[in-house]
Amino acid sequence: MLALLVGGASTLLNARVALAAPVQVDTTGYLNETAVSPFTFVTREYEDLPTKTTIAVSFFNGDTTGAVHSFTILNDSNQTIPTSTTPAQLNALLARYGTLVNVTVSTEGTYNNTTFVSPATGYYEFVCIEPGHFGYGMYGYIAFGEPLPAGLVLSSGSPGPGLAVFIIVGTIVSLTVLALVLGFVVGRRRGSENEMPPERLGYAEPSTSEPLPAAPPPPPGRP
Repeated sequence: MLALLVGGASTLLNARVALAAPVQVDTTGYLNETAVSPFTFVTREYEDLPTKTTIAVSFFNGDTTGAVHSFTILNDSNQTIPTSTTPAQLNALLARYGTLVNVTVSTEGTYNNTTFVSPATGYYEFVCIEPGHFGYGMYGYIAFGEPLPAGLVLSSGSPGPGLAVFIIVGTIVSLTVLALVLGFVVGRRRGSENEMPPERLGYAEPSTSEPLPAAPPPPPGRP
């Protein structure tokens, strides 16, 4: 039962669902991004940015929890990262393909500004590479010289009510199973108390008392 709950929770956390999000259409060569709580980029879709030109990036940490965040564009065009990707696997992808941009903001209210040369036409996925943040939905897409493909979807960025519902249902099922087990045990005990005695089944009734001792012989000289 515990394995079922954990497995179901993991599936819910990794599911990508469609979400309305602001799309920045920017042909001027500027890219402004903000990280907020919980584990979310404010703008999660960019399209029609100019190709093969210098792009200015301004990344701001607006997360009031004090968490560290990164804005990292994986240098692998027209691909999406599987939601089952672990932090170690994500780092392996970064080592394999490199990045177009990789900036970090460590405290709330701070900026990190940089520039990069945009690639040719195509779309790229950007993520936060802080451990666990990608798994909670902290990612988005950026397209150069074209709109984003219509099939891309974004995560809700948090476990959402589905996880709570799953836990509640799992708890109810667990309590039901426990009640059935307890009912079976109690029923067996009560049944043993009401078993038919052996004499009712034709067996001899067992003795319930010790045999009486033999009477002593009479004293000598008396008839």
